[in-house]
Amino acid sequence: MRNTLLRSVSLALITVLTLAGCGWHPRGSQEVPLQLRQLRLVSEQPNAALTLKLRRALQGAGVELVDVAGTGPSLHIGTEQRVSRKVSLDRDARSAEQEMRVSVAFDLRNADGEVVFGPRTASASRIYAFDPNSIIAKQDEENLIYQELLDNVVGQVFRQLRRAQAGLAP
Repeated sequence: MRNTLLRSVSLALITVLTLAGCGWHPRGSQEVPLQLRQLRLVSEQPNAALTLKLRRALQGAGVELVDVAGTGPSLHIGTEQRVSRKVSLDRDARSAEQEMRVSVAFDLRNADGEVVFGPRTASASRIYAFDPNSIIAKQDEENLIYQELLDNVVGQVFRQLRRAQAGLAP
């Protein structure tokens, strides 16, 4: 009995150490450099879905969002661009496939307001089948695709912020 318990604990410990060592993280978890643990988020569209999702992700990563300029670095987010277009047509010349693209420009500035990283653009797109006969179901699918694209764009912003730490003072 004691041997079995010892093996179970050892196996669990090895699993945890292996996952931690390989860089695995739960989906949606993000990391930011220590220099960005306190950040001002400036957005041209403060109530846009992308800005709200980015704000929640930053707070989830342990970033303290401040409102006062000049106290530390600031992340400036441009206007979210959401574009849908027809990719292919069916035999009746109706849309058979569509593409949705979401993009945003951003830059990182130091406490003095000087750009230290950027401007950069994060974008994501997806092509999906479109059936004009089931519009309601397609609207739900488009909303789901839009949310997934936003998650992708937020992830890209985080990955690029990790590379920006070299331009910030410690």
